[in-house]
Order: sequence, then structure tokens, then C-alpha cells
Amino acid sequence: METFEVWIAAICTLAIFSFLIKENPFYRLFEHIFLGLAIGFTVSKTWIDVLKPKWWDPMIAGFQGVTPYGWLWVFALLGGLLWYFQYSKRYHWLSRIVIGFTIGAGAGMTFKGVFVVMMPQITSSFKPLNSFNNIFFVITLLCVLSYFFFSFQYKFRPIKKVSELGRILLMISFGAFFGNTVMTRFAVFIDRIQFLLREWLKIGG
Repeated sequence: METFEVWIAAICTLAIFSFLIKENPFYRLFEHIFLGLAIGFTVSKTWIDVLKPKWWDPMIAGFQGVTPYGWLWVFALLGGLLWYFQYSKRYHWLSRIVIGFTIGAGAGMTFKGVFVVMMPQITSSFKPLNSFNNIFFVITLLCVLSYFFFSFQYKFRPIKKVSELGRILLMISFGAFFGNTVMTRFAVFIDRIQFLLREWLKIGG
């Protein structure tokens, strides 16, 4: 990296790390810079990767006669503009039209996505009891499912113990996920420290 780029990256890193001491204007300045860059990058990528190739170019091609029905994409623009009627007290009801279509389409896509993701997990949970790993998996699955069965009170003591075991197994699973998250954060932190020491301060290899 060039010296100027290294100094800029080091200043940005130290600005974010300064929050570890306390919140300060130096940190808030770079926080707003990063947020602005992220929003600008997202808007740019949305236009380049989504809107331009999938909406703008087909619509222009339709107006130019290249594609027969490409001009119909103009109705997507009109539908999108209905969102802005939320700022009008008189015509606020127009925004509810596109909101209804969006919620309906989103719910359908979400249901389809959940079904596609969950069904393979459900079918793969039916494992043959021919190994310790499979047996442990089935026992864990049944114990965890029993913990979320709230239709009646657990008056039968063995069932209650199975539910409590499911809760313990859930806590172990959550602890593993949390540990993995902490390790990921530490990996990013160590990478930044190595950058400051090696690239900026020229300490170490």
C-alpha cells in the first residue's frame, strides 16, 4: 500500500477504536463518514446491478422498439412513485396500494424461501439410528422440540426432565454460536492490530 493510503487507513482504524475508551467527536465523525460511504456504495450497486440492467435498459429498449413489450416497465416506475404519497395527508391512501402489493409479494416469497430452506432440514432430521452421532442428534432434536411444546403442563416427571435437558442443549448451542461470533470479531480485531503494527508502524514481520 502507498504511504498515504496506509496513513488514511490507520487514522480510520484508530478513530473507530477510540470508542473503546469512550464515545467522542472523533469517533462520531468517522462513524458518519463510514455510514455515508456505505449508503452511497449501496445506492450505486443497486443502480448498477439491479435497476439499470433489470429495469432501465429493458424499458429504454422497449421505447426504442428493440423489445416489443419493454415499455411496460414504465408502470414499475409509476408504482414506485406511489410510495412517496406517504408524505401527503390527502393522498396517503395511494401509498397503501403499493404497500399492499409489496407486503403480499414479500410474504409469498418469504413463505417459499422458508419452505425451501426448512423442508430439507426436516427430511434430513430422519436419520437411521446406526451410529452414535445419529442417535445423539435424534435425542437432541426430540429434547429441544419437547421444550417448545406448550400445549399442556408437564406433570409427568420424565417428560419434564426431557424438556429441561432440551433447554440445556439449547443453551449449549447458543453458547457455541456466541463463541463463534466472538472468535470472528477477534479475528477482525487481530487483523487490524497487525495492520497497525506491520503496515503503519513497521513493527514486526
